[in-house]
Amino acid sequence: MNVNVILFDDFETLDAFGPVELFGKLPQHFHIRYLSVSGDLINSVHGLKIWTDFLVPDEIDGILLIPGGKGARRLLWKDERSLNLIRKAAENADYCLMIGNGSALLAQTGMLYHRTIADFPMDANWNRMFTAGIDRITGVKTVIDGKLYSCNNTMNGFDTALWAISDILDITEAEKAAQAVGYEWSEDADTDVYS
Repeated sequence: MNVNVILFDDFETLDAFGPVELFGKLPQHFHIRYLSVSGDLINSVHGLKIWTDFLVPDEIDGILLIPGGKGARRLLWKDERSLNLIRKAAENADYCLMIGNGSALLAQTGMLYHRTIADFPMDANWNRMFTAGIDRITGVKTVIDGKLYSCNNTMNGFDTALWAISDILDITEAEKAAQAVGYEWSEDADTDVYS
């Protein structure tokens, strides 16, 4: 299954590469692709540079991973073309993982209207403008609403990826990935997951 990682300048490094590390521990099941609207060299907020392929929404299948970060805020306000491409890609994906304020990108497109996501830190004005009609849940690591997986911060991105692996494959494979990176995963869905 493809893991399509959408990158943009100033994305939060670990939002993308924490989950990528977990999917990467199961190469027999997951193939990772790095995509951007420009199909160019993209810089993380920490200066990591990565070459990306063009995002072509019609070619998206499997998993779409949307990290957050400072760059997400720029896309929200200034880049309608990118938001439209991301929305189409999310619609085509079988699973969509949104880490931190990566949820804001889909919220801006209207795709999350009447859906449930993990609450994430954002200023009050943004919340009033773009989260009307979205049910934001606090106090859990991961929120699963159909094919949409979200979490409120970078570290909970690990848990979100592991729950996706568990749902796609099984919990044993998720446990293998967690052990391979030395991550102590709490598999208590009653307290960690809202779905």
